[in-house]
Amino acid sequence: MNNTNTDRTAAQELNPDKTQPRNYRPTLAFYHANGKGTGSAVRFEAVPATGERDGSVFLTLAQQKSVATGSAEQGNRQHATFDWANRITVKLNFGDLCQMIPVFKGQATSIADGKGLYHDSGNTTTIINLALQTEPYHGHSLDVSRRGKSGADPAIRIRILFNASEAYGLGVVLEQTLSLLAFGIPRDYRPGASSAPAEADDDATPGF
Repeated sequence: MNNTNTDRTAAQELNPDKTQPRNYRPTLAFYHANGKGTGSAVRFEAVPATGERDGSVFLTLAQQKSVATGSAEQGNRQHATFDWANRITVKLNFGDLCQMIPVFKGQATSIADGKGLYHDSGNTTTIINLALQTEPYHGHSLDVSRRGKSGADPAIRIRILFNASEAYGLGVVLEQTLSLLAFGIPRDYRPGASSAPAEADDDATPGF
């Protein structure tokens, strides 16, 4: 399985076979803006496995760019914005999620005893930390930092805090996503239809 990070989005890898319908929603996002402009947002984008590649989840974080202004009552409400142009995107594989899910579900307090996940590419190194914290606020802290190997560009670090209900939901959703990363979606998948073939041969070679 590939353990390098990338800035490609899930949309670029999501549907290599244009004839396959998209029968599910691959993206889940959380927007945590605040009045100080120091909030952040995160997206999780699932890319199912195919016969040619393992599946993955693209984790993308962005810092808050502007605060909300106006009011809904006056009809001039402007929502907070986020700096997606300077985002951090990490490609998480099956093994990465298997280390993150126990933390989200409360079965572990951190990834690798606080050491986090280490992703190395040709130009950058990225550290992904996920841990349960109690101070100054209770929740699950996801912290991603990236540093260029050349030292020419400044390091980037983005953090987001999930409350208990968000962490629980993420743990459940990501656990269910593991089957997509491992086995993908049958090409003839239709909502409500059985994915099993009409006839099965135990000795047959999988038809990738």
